[in-house]
Amino acid sequence: MGTRPLSTRPLLAALAATAVSVGCVGGLAAAPAQAKKPAPPTPVTTTTVLPTYPTSIVGVSPQALAKSTTSGKTIRSLTMDNGKFYVGHGDYLGNSGPTKVSTFDPVTRTFAESGLTAPTEEITTFRKINGKLYAPWTDPTGSATANQGFSTNASGTWTNQFKAPAEHVFDVASLNGSDLWMVGSAKNVVGTKGGAAAYRSTDGGASWSLVAKDTSVVELGQERYYWAAALNGKMYLQAHGVTEDAPLRVFNGTSWSTVPGANPCNTVESRSVEVFKGRILCTSFGIGVVAFDGTKTTTVLPSTKWNILDFDVPGDGYIYALSRGGVYRSADGLSWTGLTTVPTYAWSIGVHNGTIYLGERLNATIRKVDGLNLASVTTTATTTTAATTTTTPCKGKSGKGC
Repeated sequence: MGTRPLSTRPLLAALAATAVSVGCVGGLAAAPAQAKKPAPPTPVTTTTVLPTYPTSIVGVSPQALAKSTTSGKTIRSLTMDNGKFYVGHGDYLGNSGPTKVSTFDPVTRTFAESGLTAPTEEITTFRKINGKLYAPWTDPTGSATANQGFSTNASGTWTNQFKAPAEHVFDVASLNGSDLWMVGSAKNVVGTKGGAAAYRSTDGGASWSLVAKDTSVVELGQERYYWAAALNGKMYLQAHGVTEDAPLRVFNGTSWSTVPGANPCNTVESRSVEVFKGRILCTSFGIGVVAFDGTKTTTVLPSTKWNILDFDVPGDGYIYALSRGGVYRSADGLSWTGLTTVPTYAWSIGVHNGTIYLGERLNATIRKVDGLNLASVTTTATTTTAATTTTTPCKGKSGKGC
């Protein structure tokens, strides 16, 4: 909650993992102290050299620029809807909410009021479900005893939905198109630990039930579900920050099962998890992008020194991935083409009408990549970074990326 001291908050490894590598950690956070560190991965190298295109500034978000902290000025999401980007921003740690969201028109290069002021310190991502947008409340600003949730324009206008006793809501998803899920953590109250918590509604959001929970024996409720993803009629989620290593949880529409030992994605931002072409694609820090097809997990975009920060699926048949090293795209989630290097401060990506747009950290700036026509790029024109992939079978009936 926005009123709690910083010591009670989970710390965003997604930010620190990239910031530390360039010696800039001001306003950014470290990895969760209670989480076990994975074994160091085998270093992966690639000879791919990405082309470099010039970029130009197309806008500076007035809402992000007005934030009181430097981190609050970071453009964390560029999500296209009806020809305009919804600009996610805010400061998870600096308590700079509520968060007023504007739209950005890439044609006129103007910002406009969206009608959304979300009671959260930060909007990390927007999710589109049945053609409507949902903005999870990463760190709600409200009372420590009140229900929390998400913002949505599902009714035609933006509304704030206070639906469950959550401490944080990191992702919103749907298993079958008619239900809704929100995942994050439950409130810490006297005598109980909050822990990772997943809530589900099967009546259009009118009522919600706690359907999954993970806590640690020795920790004080700092466990989180950072993402939820539906694939082939099953919902997958896995808690982070659980000392005993929480299993991958699988819901088939009726009952739950687990996949012991599976640790698919150690990302702590839902914007780096997407479902595309029958696979769940997600960031595994230090390893790269992994793809899960319901049976096996494949490392499809190996990491050298940069982690994937953000995905975008603009509807042109491709998925795009942004790292500090550059932009990549794939038509199948398996083979990836390097498109361009990016400026140092690139932090989020949005693609529209064949043009790449980049939201920057710390300065409220939106850029576009000049001289790169995505329609003219072919896989034969550049080297794919996933020329060799590693595949390992998952244990159990299903898994999301061992």
